[in-house]
Amino acid sequence: MNEKDEKPFYHRNWFWITIFSIFIIVSATTYIANYSFYMGQADKATVSQSKSLAEKKKIEDNPSVVARYNSIKTGKNGYGRDDIIQLLGQPTTTQKVNVSNPISTLIWNETNGVTIQITFEKDKATSKSIQGLNIDRKKVLTLKEYDQLQTGDSYNKVINKLGDPDDYSDVNGVRTLTYESDLLEADPTADAMIKIEISNNEIVSKEQQNLK
Repeated sequence: MNEKDEKPFYHRNWFWITIFSIFIIVSATTYIANYSFYMGQADKATVSQSKSLAEKKKIEDNPSVVARYNSIKTGKNGYGRDDIIQLLGQPTTTQKVNVSNPISTLIWNETNGVTIQITFEKDKATSKSIQGLNIDRKKVLTLKEYDQLQTGDSYNKVINKLGDPDDYSDVNGVRTLTYESDLLEADPTADAMIKIEISNNEIVSKEQQNLK
């Protein structure tokens, strides 16, 4: 018998060439699969980041109605009519006592039920109000919280204690915050409310109705 034919198969050149070829094919396939996976993850991350940036820009370009309302100055340095229309858009209605009277009120009825009213004198905003915010409160308005707020307390303390009000109004430097209870299931007193007046960032007066 030939000596070559007696060699084990793993001593033959063709065996190791086959093994080496399989190794290269498997390695290449694994690399391509991993590369495709990580590139796919990178693409997803890029898309996610792009969406986040787009959403952030959308928020910056379209601030909330309350933010727009709060940015409007009234009184001595009040915004002009054109500036406010640029900020809020065209008003729904305009009210004026008569042609010769310099005082007029512009009203914006938002699609979400919010109403903004701004009064002008000689084309300068003198007072403003926003109603119908319909804040979804997580708890009932209570007399205990009301009593914890005292004359001289800051605006921020009111917001931290009670949250955002349902209505704002700003007249002659006095801001009035109105809170209404909307948890009818837990509070059968549907007309429970708190009204707080702020001037120079301090509570100057407060009143409540049907709190428990």
